[in-house]
Amino acid sequence: MTSFDFAPLLCLLALALALAFRRHRAALLLASTTLAVAALTLPPEQIAGSRAASASVMFLPWFWLLALLLPEPPLRSRRMLAFAVLLGLAAWLCVMAPEHVWRGFEHVLPLGRLAARPGRIALVLSLLACAIAAAQWAWQRRPLDAALALALLAASFGWIQLAGLELRHWLLVSAAATGLGVVYSSWRLAFLDALTGLPNRRALDETLARLSGDYALAMVDVDHFKQFNDKYGHDAGDRVLVAVARSLAQTSAAHAFRFGGEEFCLLFRRPELARQACEDARLAIENLRVALPRKPAAKADKAAAKPARKSETTVQVTASIGVAPRNPQRRAASEVLKAADQCLYKAKGKGRNQVVATA
Repeated sequence: MTSFDFAPLLCLLALALALAFRRHRAALLLASTTLAVAALTLPPEQIAGSRAASASVMFLPWFWLLALLLPEPPLRSRRMLAFAVLLGLAAWLCVMAPEHVWRGFEHVLPLGRLAARPGRIALVLSLLACAIAAAQWAWQRRPLDAALALALLAASFGWIQLAGLELRHWLLVSAAATGLGVVYSSWRLAFLDALTGLPNRRALDETLARLSGDYALAMVDVDHFKQFNDKYGHDAGDRVLVAVARSLAQTSAAHAFRFGGEEFCLLFRRPELARQACEDARLAIENLRVALPRKPAAKADKAAAKPARKSETTVQVTASIGVAPRNPQRRAASEVLKAADQCLYKAKGKGRNQVVATA
């Protein structure tokens, strides 16, 4: 038994992760890759084993392209069922097709009777799939798309046996890269705020649970945010939150978190720096100028709206901040957070756009 006999099991583990985290496009890629790795692991004297290399060249790049070009399918959908049926058909042909039928498929796939060798055609198709995944990442900036592009690039190396590794070895690398991409993208979903990119409330709770020693917490609230949303709309509100989050992420000696809604939290491991750093953060937010999304002009007002498009409408926002350090009277993180929240409400009661700290 060789060390690579476990390759199909490792691919199945990556496939299970993709299904568990509902990354169905990744699951489609992994399902086709797993079948190819399983076929390539079979002894050559078996029918499927003797046809494994040809079957991978014929079918695998097309399944990759199909998985990337399909919209992300729900688990229980016709698209998933159709893909599974096609995979099953390819596996059945590999195992059960008569020899003359199989030879006919070899002449047709992957791209008919071309002068180039089938492996080179498979390489081109695989690189095309890689380019599609990379383009999807560039357009939507989803980490999983970047992982899929890297995984398909690694799989493409198998057609030319780069570094002397066989196709199944590179497919195993591809499956591992896809599985890691699934785990990382799911981690981001769990611990990073989708709108601002800051660590979220769950990440803050996890951080505070492991924290010891001296630290300070600051609660930050965007002033009059509900009225702002009512006046300008939620798209404008989202832009403000993103701008405030980026500003807070630059706060000296602090780790910024999205607490929820229009509230943020700053964690300071050096509590003596918290008061001044929060004042600097407040001033930075006050100096922000956030460009609002343009509203589509009515047809009758198009001519009048043209001059206005030359300059964007910008708004100014402010924030109130409450700061509290950990001390002998409040040792638990929940107590420090509550004290910071009380200071925040004092800042709001004093007229907003200011910092209130407690000893």
